[in-house]
Amino acid sequence: MLLLSKKMQGYAEQLKAALLAEQFVQARKMEDKVSAARTAQILLDIPTDSILQYFTEIGWVKAGQVAAHLPQELVLQLLQRMNTDDAGSLLAEMPLEIITDLVTALPKDLADPLLAQLEPELQQQVSRLRSYPEGSAGAEMSPYFLAVTADAKVKEVIAAVRDAPAELARTAYIYVVDEKNRLQGVLSLRELLISKPDDQVARFMVDSVFAIDDKDDAMEAARRIRSRHLKMLPVINDQEQLVGVIGIEQAMELLTYELADDFVSMNAASPDESFFTPPKQAIKKRLPWMAANIFLNLGAVVVISSFESTIVQVAILAAFLPMITDMGGNVGIQALSVSIRSMALGEARLRDFWLAVRKEVYIGLFNGLALGALFCVVAFLLEGNLVLGLVAGIALGCNVLVAGVVGGSMPFLIKRWGKDPAMMTGPVLTTITDITGVTIYLGLCTLFLASIMV
Repeated sequence: MLLLSKKMQGYAEQLKAALLAEQFVQARKMEDKVSAARTAQILLDIPTDSILQYFTEIGWVKAGQVAAHLPQELVLQLLQRMNTDDAGSLLAEMPLEIITDLVTALPKDLADPLLAQLEPELQQQVSRLRSYPEGSAGAEMSPYFLAVTADAKVKEVIAAVRDAPAELARTAYIYVVDEKNRLQGVLSLRELLISKPDDQVARFMVDSVFAIDDKDDAMEAARRIRSRHLKMLPVINDQEQLVGVIGIEQAMELLTYELADDFVSMNAASPDESFFTPPKQAIKKRLPWMAANIFLNLGAVVVISSFESTIVQVAILAAFLPMITDMGGNVGIQALSVSIRSMALGEARLRDFWLAVRKEVYIGLFNGLALGALFCVVAFLLEGNLVLGLVAGIALGCNVLVAGVVGGSMPFLIKRWGKDPAMMTGPVLTTITDITGVTIYLGLCTLFLASIMV
């Protein structure tokens, strides 16, 4: 059957309309016509009570497939509002990695009864994943993979692939292990299909296998999958036994969360906060950062106070301060975002520090000259004072240069100190640009005060 975009969009709109109208029987008729991922997107606009009723209507198997695509915070809310039996039934139909994350995030008094609802084998797998340190490759890996011994024949491996469970339907590689489950090699499905049925996999397997330790950082594994263009990365333990895999989908999800966390942290917010975080918890996460920001900004207050006599004599000078400080902050955030993104994607490394500085100096000189000239003209037209216009333009141009260099280079310095660039650079950057902008502007105004007052 040919699936057209407009037709699929129509099905999605019908499903959303039925859910908003609380016509759950009608909504159930659309379940086979709308993907689980698209359904999850629609449910974000649906009241929580309606989501629960819809899940009950479509059954826990389908509900689990849909819930796997929902934000974790929303699924946690749903589980906490369901009775233990229903919550356990929903949880059991979700992927193992998601089950582990949810159980870990739930309070112990809720998590333990839900775990008891799962089959013993699934409970053991969840417990094993939870035993790994948070953020490690072991905690993020999937325990579902295909492994054969080196003496297995091609026809036997093909039969094993055909009989594999649904979790392995999209596997990219087949791993070769010895009798102790130690990783020996790897082969792709393509190599398997073009080989003779009676050939042993040892004849054409690749014995140089890139793997990662289960205690290593999961983000590092994700970056290696991306940089090496892998579809799957094996995870081994201290005995070099194959214990799991990290697929490209999981790697891209990890990298996406990292970039999102960096963006939030860069603006002095907590990466642990989401749209579903209760207000009280959100206040606890945000308030300390804002309180700290007050003390950071005291530097700008001290600088402005030291030029009080200048501002008193020519009050209009204060009118241009926001433009100069805000422009510096905006330019700095631009450069900061590019550097953090480049470092996160592996495009730039610590050794590229001076390259980043040279680039931002060149950009800052050009942009500073252009923006400074523009602001000079604007200030002159507003006040009719050429000296004031020149001072304001020069101050803005210099602050643009400083902000670009600081914003582009600071992530490299903080990374060299072993800290998270995204977490520390935002508030510090704005404080620096505020202080430099105010100092340059009011300092020049003080030097040329006599000419400005004419």
